[in-house]
Amino acid sequence: MKIKAVFNKKDERQHLYIKYLKRTFPEIFDEKNPDMYYVIGGDGSMHNAHKKYGMDSAVKSIPFFGKGFGTLNFIMNNYDNDFEVLDGLLHDTIVPEIVETSKIEVIIEKTNGKIIQKRAINDVIIGNNVMDWHEFVINSEKKSFNNLTLKGMGICLSTPLGSTAFNLNNGGNVLPLDSNLWNITDIVCNHNVSDIMTPQEVDITINSNRHRPTVYIDGATTAIKLEKGYKVKVRNIEDKFKLAFLDPEQFYSKRMKLIQKKR
Repeated sequence: MKIKAVFNKKDERQHLYIKYLKRTFPEIFDEKNPDMYYVIGGDGSMHNAHKKYGMDSAVKSIPFFGKGFGTLNFIMNNYDNDFEVLDGLLHDTIVPEIVETSKIEVIIEKTNGKIIQKRAINDVIIGNNVMDWHEFVINSEKKSFNNLTLKGMGICLSTPLGSTAFNLNNGGNVLPLDSNLWNITDIVCNHNVSDIMTPQEVDITINSNRHRPTVYIDGATTAIKLEKGYKVKVRNIEDKFKLAFLDPEQFYSKRMKLIQKKR
């Protein structure tokens, strides 16, 4: 298997490990056509790796394998026998299991006609500061929302993977990872929204006068300021986010512990 190393040069926690890898497995730093990305860091590093390498729909969906160097390491692998693992991955004596989950396409339409396109693997959150007051008009393809005017702090739309992130803290439902579902919740608004919905086009028009909301795509990974009249459209895409695990049961166990802790 051909592997491409992805890491943050500024993270001092990784310096010795990167030196070890460059000495022992130099080929993973120059690989141009990988079968898998080897992401070193925490969960934020995984999101940044997807932002850099997983956004092109013309490229085949390549799995992301995480080596945990962060705090939570929720979607990362945790192990100490680094030589055996990497050598096994490179020579196909170790074949990781793949967990697939859905993505969301995000299209921001500005009032001047310009368009910004992004993709999310966790969630799309529109809002800002705790005391801000925004107004959104929401419509959806299958009429789950029909010109619903939502006034308050914001709104969150999550994938199954992201349903245990901000969505869970916001009182949303936890979705099975293999489900083709979304969860949408209000953030302290005039209407109580906590809906499970099938993927469809959802249009959110910004109608705020006092404050400028921000759209956060996978947390702080991508933050874009919005103006009155902007439209944020979310759509389903066929491309899947593929996470590679040595033992996916560890991931499912961490996920369940996180859910139980929040209850």
